[in-house]
Amino acid sequence: MSRALFVLFALTGCSTDNPNYPPPADIPADLLACEQPSDCVIVELGCCDHCNGGFALSVRADKASEVTDTYSETCGANTACTEMACAELLPTCSNNVCGSEEAVF
Repeated sequence: MSRALFVLFALTGCSTDNPNYPPPADIPADLLACEQPSDCVIVELGCCDHCNGGFALSVRADKASEVTDTYSETCGANTACTEMACAELLPTCSNNVCGSEEAVF
C-alpha cells in the first residue's frame, strides 16, 4: 500500500480589494505596444508567481510599474504559495503587441 502525502496550502490573506484584479481581459493597448521583444517585460500580478496559482503578463517595459500598481493582487502576510517549478516566461513581440512564451530547455 502506498502512502499519500496531502499538503494543505491555505491562501489566506489574499484580497480582491483591487477592483482590477484579476487583470481584465482587455488590457489597454498602450500598455502592451512594442516594436521588438526587448520593449517588453514579464510582470507577476498575483500573490504567488505564475507557476503557483498567480498570473503573469508581458507588458511594455516602461509601463511595468503602472501595470503592477494598477492590476496586482493585494497580498496579506499569511499568504502561502505552492513551490512548483515551471519554465521561465520570456517576453515576445508579435504584431506590435507584447506577449510571452515558455523558455525551452
